[in-house]
Amino acid sequence: MSKHDEVSIAHMHMIQDIVTRLETNCFMLKAVCMSLVVALLAFMSSTDNPSCYYILFGCVPIVIFWIMDAAYLRLGRMFRKLFNKVRLHQINDPFSMDISPYKNEVPSLFLTAISWSIIWYYLSILLVFLFVVSSQLLSQM
Repeated sequence: MSKHDEVSIAHMHMIQDIVTRLETNCFMLKAVCMSLVVALLAFMSSTDNPSCYYILFGCVPIVIFWIMDAAYLRLGRMFRKLFNKVRLHQINDPFSMDISPYKNEVPSLFLTAISWSIIWYYLSILLVFLFVVSSQLLSQM
């Protein structure tokens, strides 16, 4: 194995570790978001006089988690592009972690947020939350 191959392999391991951390963050964001929504729904069901502000208190964090998850997913895609360039020996700077050249090669944050891999999760949470809260508010009228 040549010296260049050892450097490339070490570089790819570093990139893979970053991608793994980003994917773990995505998973944790989904878990925290679900826990928060369940806690908000439990709190709202225990109150006698629900408010319309509960919709805001629930929807804003869901949207924030959705955007954060999309940002991590987009970063992971850029690091995978870097990984591929290192694999093909197209990177001259050993151990470079510059992903800025790949910003235009991956979908934007908005397109990532509406991609099939995360839209179904956050949209379903949002719709269920809105349905439960609105039904609870309508039953109090």
